[in-house]
Amino acid sequence: MIINSIHAKNVLKFEQLELNDLPEDGVIAISGFNESGKSTIGETICFALFGRTFSIDDKKLKKIIRWGASECSVTINFTRKQLTSADASDSSPGDEQWAITRMLDFAGNHSAKLYNVNDISKPIARGIKEVEEALYKITAIKFEEFIESFYLAQREITTPHPHSYTLKSMAGISTLEHCNQLIHQEINDDEQSCNDIRLQIQTLETEVEELDIDDQHLDALNLQHTTISQTKDQTDSSLDAYQENVKDYKDTSIKLRRSQNKKEHGSFARFVLFIISVISLILWISLVMMPEKAIHGEVAGLLQANFPQFTRIYYPFLLYISITSLVFYLLLWLPIIRHNQKAKHLDEIGIDLAEKMHALDDSRAIDADEIRMKQMNQLTIAPITEDELTNCTQDDLTFLRQQQRDQTDQIIKLSSALVIERERIKQLHELDKKLIQYQAQIDDIVSQNKTRKHSSELLIGATQHLSTCFNQTLRDHVSQTLPLFTENRYERLQIDDDLTVKIFSNNKYDFMELDEISSGTQRQIMLAVRLALSQEMVRRKVHSRQFLILDEPFAFFDEERTEKSLQELPQLSQDLTQVWIIAQTFPDNMNFAKTIFCERDIIKKVA
Repeated sequence: MIINSIHAKNVLKFEQLELNDLPEDGVIAISGFNESGKSTIGETICFALFGRTFSIDDKKLKKIIRWGASECSVTINFTRKQLTSADASDSSPGDEQWAITRMLDFAGNHSAKLYNVNDISKPIARGIKEVEEALYKITAIKFEEFIESFYLAQREITTPHPHSYTLKSMAGISTLEHCNQLIHQEINDDEQSCNDIRLQIQTLETEVEELDIDDQHLDALNLQHTTISQTKDQTDSSLDAYQENVKDYKDTSIKLRRSQNKKEHGSFARFVLFIISVISLILWISLVMMPEKAIHGEVAGLLQANFPQFTRIYYPFLLYISITSLVFYLLLWLPIIRHNQKAKHLDEIGIDLAEKMHALDDSRAIDADEIRMKQMNQLTIAPITEDELTNCTQDDLTFLRQQQRDQTDQIIKLSSALVIERERIKQLHELDKKLIQYQAQIDDIVSQNKTRKHSSELLIGATQHLSTCFNQTLRDHVSQTLPLFTENRYERLQIDDDLTVKIFSNNKYDFMELDEISSGTQRQIMLAVRLALSQEMVRRKVHSRQFLILDEPFAFFDEERTEKSLQELPQLSQDLTQVWIIAQTFPDNMNFAKTIFCERDIIKKVA
């Protein structure tokens, strides 16, 4: 970037500043007494380009407005000149003229505009941020880089700070360090995530301990539940069988009593039918089968005397009457047979019921008393009444029903305990699953951080390599400029990774610390280092011819050193072609490309 002209109003010292037809090559010498506005010119350039100066940041911009004025403005016309170096490369168009206009008022309104001089009506960018971004695309320079490379403000010349963004950018390590910072940030974030996950794991482990799951408890509950369920099934079966026996005994007793009544009522009928059958058979035999016997006449006469209508034609019917009576007689024996069967069945039921009572006593582990034994014996040998049956079975039924209820309650409690235990085990499985997931996350993070740390080591190695190469490049540049400033008394520098500078003395044939030499020589050396940085900035980033502003670079230089430095500056680099030098006075015999003299009471400067 080469400045062609400057037009400013109410910026710092000057009410009006106009610098036209500025030379592209050579030294522009700005001289004058203290407070004459020499440094204002450099600060005006800085404000026009970046919206601030070295001494005034963007939070105190109102100080840029000249005292008594309400607003200020500045326009700078500049050209992006292609490099003259043989190894320079630049893909953008060269020798284009641009202009940037910036305005600021006391109310804090700040505006900027960037445009091509050949097409003023169409600004390339308008607005503070937009102009900053567009200017960077054209010049490849940011404010921090400008201050540390092309603008030496009025201050003590010191060793460049090893951690400055400009040096890192020129050395090509800023991106690597940024990547390394991001990697370490990711490592820190992930380690914090690991710590958070470990806290969650501790919480989950506490919950697992609070659950206090016994691996055998669920099996024990299942076994108890199965056992009590089977026992209850047996109780249900026993109760049903007992109740069925009692019911059968009652029903059979009732039927037996009814059949007993029928048996008693049929005894006389059986007797009558038997007599009729026997008499009829005897009469039939006497009258039909033995007609020649004497008894035949006696029986026939007797029947004729008592039953005159019973003639011989009716004699055969006596056999029918006998057979019919015998049949009915036999039929009347069927209820007796059924009665006996019922009695036998009742005895069997009684024996079965007595056995159940005895088995129940054995299961309860109690000894039957005399009454109990009598009741059981009575059931096996003879029927008992319904009341007696109720008396001897009521306690057993009550016991079985209570046992059934108790077992049902136990099953309900065990079922509830099983549900709770299964839910607890389910919670344990979920907690174990989360613990496995969290541990997998930690393992993944540890693996990733291991890779990141390895990447960081590689980046650090690359950074150190680039830093070493950059320092070597600086030494090469300084070795070209330093002999010119020191009249060949000092030719080589040693620049460490932290940019600590040592000078090689030809007289001592060894490297010396800077505090071992005079302050004037120190400033010459630091000026050489600063110019080397400027040259490297052009080569690595700017890729175009560049102006350089040096504000009081020769303070504490003796006249001879100042004159020698002024003679050598234009010859130092083909890339730093436009050199602005600000000083109170210059040697009389110097020829500059342009001379600007500032006076204390002159607030308008046109040159």
